[in-house]
Amino acid sequence: MSGLTLVTGATGFIGSHLTKRLLEKGEQVRVLVREPAKLKASGLESKKDLEVIQGDLLRTGDISAALNGVDRLFHTAGFISTFPKDREKVRKLNYDITCNLFKQSEKRDLKKIVYLDSIFALGGGDRKPADEETAYNLDGLKVTYVKAKRRAELFVRERILRGLPVVRVYPCYCYGPGDVNISSSRLVLLYLKRSLTGYIRGGQNVMDVRDAARGLYLGMKRGKKGQKYIVGGENLSYGEIFSMLEEITGYPKPRFVMSKRTGKFFGFLNQAVSSSPFIDTEAAELMGHYWYYDDSKARQELGYSSRSTAETLRDAVEWLCTSGRAPWPQD
Repeated sequence: MSGLTLVTGATGFIGSHLTKRLLEKGEQVRVLVREPAKLKASGLESKKDLEVIQGDLLRTGDISAALNGVDRLFHTAGFISTFPKDREKVRKLNYDITCNLFKQSEKRDLKKIVYLDSIFALGGGDRKPADEETAYNLDGLKVTYVKAKRRAELFVRERILRGLPVVRVYPCYCYGPGDVNISSSRLVLLYLKRSLTGYIRGGQNVMDVRDAARGLYLGMKRGKKGQKYIVGGENLSYGEIFSMLEEITGYPKPRFVMSKRTGKFFGFLNQAVSSSPFIDTEAAELMGHYWYYDDSKARQELGYSSRSTAETLRDAVEWLCTSGRAPWPQD
């Protein structure tokens, strides 16, 4: 690729790995971030070839300035939370910022835009793996993040129909090194802290954050405009995930398995006494589904591939312990 590439969300889990990948490939990269100091935590502050613009995606003037001279755009910015206190922030930092960015992008002559979309905006939640053609089935799911991402998905779809050159890439559940905001690694962190006595029956497609970054890169390089591409790893139940963590750490996996209904009851009690509970009702709702996906299309059309879950979880554990966020497992 040639020309200037803009990345939003470079201080985030996936966005930071994507930015590193682009720089390693010799790309000209500009990032738009609210707090440039946060780049240090991801090891991006010292990258000499990285152009940093301070700004906010809630301000159209900042977006316009960041888009000057840009040929390609990766939109990875967003905010993940299920806490009741964060509901308005979730709406603004997923739906509002996407509307602002894409409206400004329509005024430019961008060659391609890759949008880090959400599997929750696509549908799914069953043992049968969903793919890009699965009919949306989550309108009844009362989770603020899911609703915000679905609204953003519909907005972007309208812009695609109007000619905006967007490729949508849908990573699954990401783990691995560098989750400085603990946006995706809370499950592993709680396990390492020995805070989990049980879990809700369900599962997820587990992937490596570095593979997610590569999937986005391939979406820009080979993805067809207007198309959707799921990128993932392995479909695993929570029991299987905890068995892997048990093997890696030596810690016994949680033995108490509860229904979604029981989990939501505990979530209700927890959020009644804490603004940042161990588990809340929305988190319990999500955990009580099987978020299984089929990424065959990306593997066939983009040349996407993924590493093993065992490698990903080992690296996630090592990073959480090395960074001081969790204690090292005892021999």
